Amino acid sequence: MLLALIGSDEFAKEERIAKFKEESVKNSLPFKVFFASSPKDNVSFTAEIASAMAASFFEPTASVLVRHCEFLSADEQGRLAGFISGGIQGTLLLDFDKLDKRSVLWKLFEKLKSVEVFEPPKYSSAVQRWIENHVQKHFQKRITPQAAQYIADAIGNDTRRINSEVKKIFLYSPALKEINIQHCQLFIGQDREVPAYELQESFGFRDIRVFLPKFRRIIAEEGDGAFMPVVGALRSHALNLLHIKSMRAKKIPDYDIQARILPPNKIFTYQSNRLPEQSSKWGLAALQEVILRLDELSYGKKMGFYSDLPSFELAICGLLC
Repeated sequence: MLLALIGSDEFAKEERIAKFKEESVKNSLPFKVFFASSPKDNVSFTAEIASAMAASFFEPTASVLVRHCEFLSADEQGRLAGFISGGIQGTLLLDFDKLDKRSVLWKLFEKLKSVEVFEPPKYSSAVQRWIENHVQKHFQKRITPQAAQYIADAIGNDTRRINSEVKKIFLYSPALKEINIQHCQLFIGQDREVPAYELQESFGFRDIRVFLPKFRRIIAEEGDGAFMPVVGALRSHALNLLHIKSMRAKKIPDYDIQARILPPNKIFTYQSNRLPEQSSKWGLAALQEVILRLDELSYGKKMGFYSDLPSFELAICGLLC
């Protein structure tokens, strides 16, 4: 049996690996763990794996887990592909953080139908939903949307660490039925820098409840240096929403709109980031006014009109009203 786990959703991958190990133990198979490495003493890493998996007089074929396979050289990946193609004894589980879809290994895994992809949620709102669902499913508890958003802002989409931090709260208070934002503020530090582009989604939805805490964190962390990145990120997003709204009003199909306004590597964000829904929260005149006002803010900053952060905060938050 062969299985390739690919992606950076570490929590989901660890659960799959635990299940794999459980199945091996249940079937009385030796379970061995390797970390991808360079050849030793002119013996290739693939040869080490083949030797570890082979049956002997003393034990049956083994179940082998190889971690961090993304560090294998191109030559070693080629040798591994040859070993797999020749038919393997035992069970082999390969753990990749990432793997080029053009590579020989990826094509082989697809051909053998042996790929499982584990990708974490990419956007703030998706991370929040993942946290809410995870707390309910994994802990049989609840978490408020505000608390889930706090964790998403503090940690990002590191699913394994999110699980660890939530577990810490419940270990401290076993009788707790619901996590609220006060629990998160007590146990989880805001140690992740929030980039300006993360303001775009909450700005697009005109959600001041989500927008304001993120915006204030950026200002607190970056000070005056946050001014131009914030203005630039919001202007770019408002311009995209203006184009979407105006083209949808002309009945232009979505596939055509996204091809016109987004680069090829960002087209998937059109639906996954709910850009059409965001555009529906604005009128054309309002978006035009926002873009004009952001241009004025940029010019005003260069002329020294916005030297204090409170006036900048008021000006930006006023765009959402």
